[in-house]
This record gives sequence, structure tokens and C-alpha cells, in this order.
Amino acid sequence: MSEWDKKEGAADSWGLPEGMDPMKVMQVASGYWNSCVLHAANRLDIFNLLDGQSKDLDTLTKETDADRRCLGALLSALVSIDFLDRNGDTFMNNEFSQTFLTSSSKFYQGGIVYMFENWYEAWGGLYNTVKTGKPSALMHQEYSDEETRNYMMGMHNRALSQSGVLTDMFDLSGKKQLMDVGCGPSTFAVKFCERYDGLNAVAMDREQNLKIAKEIVDQYGMQDRVELRPGDYNTDSLGTGNDAMLLSSMTNQESPENIKKLLQKCYDSMNKDGVIMIQEQLLHADKKGPELAALIGVNQVINTVAGSSYSTAEMEEILREVGFVDISSKQMSPPSPFIMVSGYKR
Repeated sequence: MSEWDKKEGAADSWGLPEGMDPMKVMQVASGYWNSCVLHAANRLDIFNLLDGQSKDLDTLTKETDADRRCLGALLSALVSIDFLDRNGDTFMNNEFSQTFLTSSSKFYQGGIVYMFENWYEAWGGLYNTVKTGKPSALMHQEYSDEETRNYMMGMHNRALSQSGVLTDMFDLSGKKQLMDVGCGPSTFAVKFCERYDGLNAVAMDREQNLKIAKEIVDQYGMQDRVELRPGDYNTDSLGTGNDAMLLSSMTNQESPENIKKLLQKCYDSMNKDGVIMIQEQLLHADKKGPELAALIGVNQVINTVAGSSYSTAEMEEILREVGFVDISSKQMSPPSPFIMVSGYKR
């Protein structure tokens, strides 16, 4: 027996520590493989081509004008990650893809897929971003009307499933005016007004986004109760007389200094006993998770000049410095992935 073998524990020196799997390294390192499969399928319009029907490989090859061998490999991958079903060389949407990836569905999320594909190249520059501090892409670049529509409608469809959770958390009875800052499709403002008869809302965002928001406001018959106001929340006034403020999924793209300035503007625009609601992907106070919030923080350093991931403790401290009281943080109930940080102006 060699001297090495005589050492304590040498008999199992090549054994894996209990509970550890080296495949995790491969799974994380190759994680983009799955996303690229989905991106390619979405761009090829596979899910819409299979909307409510089955097609064989030859038919899909003709309809997508693709290479048969390569398309076959892609379709097999889609089946393996549970986005399609198959019977031999015939393919069909499963319940999940039919629900979320066909444009005929009211729950369509294809615009979200396009958005993440647009960020793919920028994520490839993460190393240089970390080294230099310079984003490899910038949010709020120019998007076509079609890209904006796809993204906004995806956000709207997702917000519909989450709106009940949000409106359940706060009693806005007796409140007269809600302001939705950076409203996107304005879904949450519409749903709050739908729930509270005496409530009106101001929904602020860029003009391109408000074109889509107008369609949603019109669809719900809220033209007289939801005012769509073009503006930049960092530079434009938030008005006065706000009884409630909603900031949803937008603070992490700003610097701490800008967040404080924005929250001060919110405070100054609010009536006494007004409530501020910050619905955001936030790290826990110890900054050990959740994973999605941490990854969104990485996305912010890639796409913005000063954005990052923030913790509940950091957000609460800024609210406290501005003057809000009765501050709390709470994980929102499924299907919402957000943490809610709230406070009041007394």
C-alpha cells in the first residue's frame, strides 16, 4: 500500500461528498442551451403553427423553411424540456405551450420570450461588464411598435394572474387617487380601480408604452377613471393629491440615490395617511437569495448604468430616511414572485 493510501480517508478519496452532484456544474454552465431552444422555437413560430393541431416533421420543415435535420433536433429538445408532445415524427403543443406560447391564448407570454432573446447577446458580455463597470447593453433603447406590443401584452397577461394578490394586500376604501409610477400596461391601476368604486388612478410611463396601456384601459372601460400620463418619473412631476403610490418592478433599475429621490417625490406628492406600495424582486435582508432577485440584479448591471439588486432592508431604510412610517416587507402569495415593501405618510 502506498503512503497516499495509508492516509486517513484515502480509501474513498475519489468518492463524492454526500449529497453533492458534479452535474450541477454542467447544468448551470449549459443553462443557456434550454433558453436558446425556446428562443429559436418562438422565432420559428413553432407553437403558433401547432396551435390546436398536430403536424409531422416534413410539414413543419416546409412551413418554417428550415433544415429538416436541424429542425428535428430542435423539436426533440422541445419535447425533452416539456414544451411539446410527440407521437413518432408528429408533434403537438402540450397544455403548457398551448396556454402560454400561442398568440391566440389570453395568457400568451411569447413577448416575454422575445424580450429575453434580445438580451442574450448582452448577457454574453457579463465578464467585461463586471471588469469595467460599463453595461454591455442599455435598457430603454428604441424598440419597434411590434416589440413593444409583444412585451407589454406579455406583462399584462402576467399581471392579470398576480393582480388579485396585490389588491388583496391593501384596503384602499376611501382613497381617491392612486398613482402607478412606471405603469407599463397599466394593468394593476385598472384592477385597483375595478375593485374600489371611488378610486381613480394616474398611470405614468413613456408614450410608446402608453399606446398599449390605452388599449387595456379601453378594454376594461376605465377611460374615465384611469388617466394615462406620459412622463419620466426621474425628471417629471408626480403631481399632488395621491392617496396611494404603486411602484412595480422598476426600482432595481435605478441607483440608490435615484431611488431615494424618487421616493422623496412620491412622499411629497402624497396626502396624509397615504400608502406607498413597492412591488419588486428584492433580496432578503441577509442577501442570500432568492435566486431570481439576485439574477435580476445581474441583468440590471448589464442593462443599466446604475441599477442593481437591493435587499428588503435597504429599501426599508430608504423609505425610513424619506419619512415613511409603519414600514414592512412581505413575500407576496403565489402566483406573484414579488416581495412587497410598504409604508405610510402620517
